[in-house]
Amino acid sequence: MYFFPLHENTKLVDETCILLDTCWPKNRFARRRKLISSPCTDLPVSIAMVKDEAVIGHYRLSESLENEKWCVVESVIISSQHRGLGLGLKLMRHCLELAASLSMEEIFLSTKDKMGFYAKVGFVESFPVSILSKVNLMFRGKHFLDKSQTKTPGVTWMSLKLNDDHC
Repeated sequence: MYFFPLHENTKLVDETCILLDTCWPKNRFARRRKLISSPCTDLPVSIAMVKDEAVIGHYRLSESLENEKWCVVESVIISSQHRGLGLGLKLMRHCLELAASLSMEEIFLSTKDKMGFYAKVGFVESFPVSILSKVNLMFRGKHFLDKSQTKTPGVTWMSLKLNDDHC
């Protein structure tokens, strides 16, 4: 099992796009561009999980708008034929180790139906955060909305404080 940053391993991008489309269909050009965008800093980064030369998993780690020591994991997926084998936990362990190596203090995610899985990893229900982008960079650290008013129906936000126990 290997983990590869997609901006350094562009030969894995098309296969990763196909995997992501199984859950979240999206314009292939836009998805490909997002996956291979080279980070100006360490984040954002898209990571492919590869086994036997096939992409079987993925996650994307980005900085949070609200706090430079927070990050957001999104697009977490294991291929349907590889589920139930503990690979999701390995993927999340890699994600937590990467976030900790980047000196992040807390990691956030949103989910519609995988709360039980993320609770096993150590995540607890939390408040929504935003992903940092070039467009909203000037607002970093500023809080304009009451977080309780920004929740999307059917979506649960979860977080995990990073420390040595999880990595």
